[in-house]
Amino acid sequence: MGRKIGTIIMKEIREAFPAFIFFLFLFHMVALTKAVSLDDYRVTALRATAATVGALIVAKAILLVEALPLARLFSGRRVVQILWKTMLFTVVVLLFRFMEELIELSSKHGGIAGATKLLFDEISWPIFGVLTLWSVGGLLLYCLAAELVGAVGPEKVKKMLFGAHSTESER
Repeated sequence: MGRKIGTIIMKEIREAFPAFIFFLFLFHMVALTKAVSLDDYRVTALRATAATVGALIVAKAILLVEALPLARLFSGRRVVQILWKTMLFTVVVLLFRFMEELIELSSKHGGIAGATKLLFDEISWPIFGVLTLWSVGGLLLYCLAAELVGAVGPEKVKKMLFGAHSTESER
């Protein structure tokens, strides 16, 4: 029983790892963009933790969305599938972004009830928009890469990226 659970956990980790690494980088870039735009150059554990936890949550959310029949709704053409999944994942990331803002406001205003009332008034919408563009661009890149790896195969991609560079005559 314990071995079966360990196998399931390792499978989940292997499946979520590429998305986690990608979104870990993306969310740290988003946090840096937000800090620079707000002239807040302090490096805080909360900011780093939020980016890391966010990457974990989004990686798991992507696995869950991928498992839904809704994710395969437009599976005829690859480009449509990429755009469809980008849109689905964007909804998940936007929900996360709103929750992130809500948590930050709740720490300032003493609870979720007070933060919810002020959520739409205190969010800097231009900054929120730029950070959303970062996220959507990253999601599009992720979906494109995932679809290409799925089409070509992970072994061939590993060989292309990490194998020895061949000369023109060897191709």
